[in-house]
Amino acid sequence: MQILKHEPAYYETTAFKWRQRIGFGISDYACNLAYLLANTYLLFYYTNCAGLAASAVGFMFVVTKFIDAFTDYMVGAMIDHTDTKMGRYRPWMLGGAPVLAVGMVLLFSVPTGWSAGAKLAWAYITYVIFSFGYTLVNIPMAPIVSALSPSPTERTKIATTRTVFSNLGSLTSSLFVIPMVYYFAGSEDATGAALAAGYRNTNIVLGLMVIAIMCLCVFNTAEINPPSKAAEKSSILQDLGAVFKNKYYIMLLLLVFFLFLGYLGMYGAMQYYYNYIVCDQSSMPIALSLLTILAIPTMVLAAYLNGRGIHKVTLMQFGAVVDVIGYAVLFFTSNGTIATLSLALIGLGFGFRSSMFFSMMPDIYDYTEWQCGRNLGGTQNALSGFVNKLSSASASAIVSALLVWGAYDSEAMDAALKAGQNLAEAFPRTQTAINFAFGGLSLVSTVLAIVVMLPYDLDKRYPEIRADLNQRQAESK
Repeated sequence: MQILKHEPAYYETTAFKWRQRIGFGISDYACNLAYLLANTYLLFYYTNCAGLAASAVGFMFVVTKFIDAFTDYMVGAMIDHTDTKMGRYRPWMLGGAPVLAVGMVLLFSVPTGWSAGAKLAWAYITYVIFSFGYTLVNIPMAPIVSALSPSPTERTKIATTRTVFSNLGSLTSSLFVIPMVYYFAGSEDATGAALAAGYRNTNIVLGLMVIAIMCLCVFNTAEINPPSKAAEKSSILQDLGAVFKNKYYIMLLLLVFFLFLGYLGMYGAMQYYYNYIVCDQSSMPIALSLLTILAIPTMVLAAYLNGRGIHKVTLMQFGAVVDVIGYAVLFFTSNGTIATLSLALIGLGFGFRSSMFFSMMPDIYDYTEWQCGRNLGGTQNALSGFVNKLSSASASAIVSALLVWGAYDSEAMDAALKAGQNLAEAFPRTQTAINFAFGGLSLVSTVLAIVVMLPYDLDKRYPEIRADLNQRQAESK
């Protein structure tokens, strides 16, 4: 258990609370730099720089998730049985940062002179390394919120700060990744090895940033609310049995899958959309910026409204309805201006969704502890993290499959684009595939995300559950 350096009164001060909120929040800035690099630019890098087939890459994204299933669970289980002077969660976040940074660089360092089979093998191996690094850093990030404070209101503020920084990470990616790639590539017209070098060097810079940020996070937070019972030995079957008795957790897993399937499917198709439908990749950073910036005020508004008594699930569902409207418009348009405005609307809705999503997770993990008497936040976040990665892989695989169905040929389309041809007339099936990947997948998955959360009523029950856990914690001292 973490040894605290100050008297209990210190941890109730406003200065400490803000240090903790920001110290923890910046962790998701680092995570989102890595996460969106992989989900926004990697498929395009593989097909257009490394020369890999979209079908092979889509299959790779799915296969590697079965390896993730094992590593995610093992890390989560080990976290649940960790007890150190630094606490339960922070050592994992600190140790995982360099692994994640190395994975980011290797991911975008496919040797372009190798054979197709050797390049694909490199993609498999490095994607596993990247995913493992992300697991080490990210799995502790949801359950640690319970340890940072026992107060539901303070947890919402911590989670909101996290989501604000998460979006700032997205904004950094939106504004600077493409310009950095072109800078390191030497030209906006760079292709092949030069463009590949641009992606690699960009990731070296961002990987170093990830390490520095995670160090700042770990050394500016404290686990002041330990579990009601110390870590104890239990079998895998016992842990899984306890986890899946929690009906709210089942809803959470379904929500995670559908929430990220739509969002990441849109991100995965975005570069293709602005490149070959809007025919203006330079407007993509503006669209991404609106998507991320406009989420921030609604995150803050959601936290305020939750503090005024509006339930978390109500705010999340409202945001989802706003997103459905945005995705519906996105699905039925190929106009760049309308698409960008739709993304702005989606950003507003996603601000409500993401803020409340991360605030609800500790409540759901507490419900498991209340049910079974053991804190299994690591295991639960590992399983939800795996579902997140499975959703990410599914989004990439679906986008890849749509590109295959649409007979996507980057060289032919780039040549037609330079020649000034009308791509809608020259490649109608490819255009349809990209448009559906960009908007249609998100529309369907967001509707399903609304449906799976309709029975959720933990917000009403949580005050009683929290009071019981506080009593158990007091009795265990």
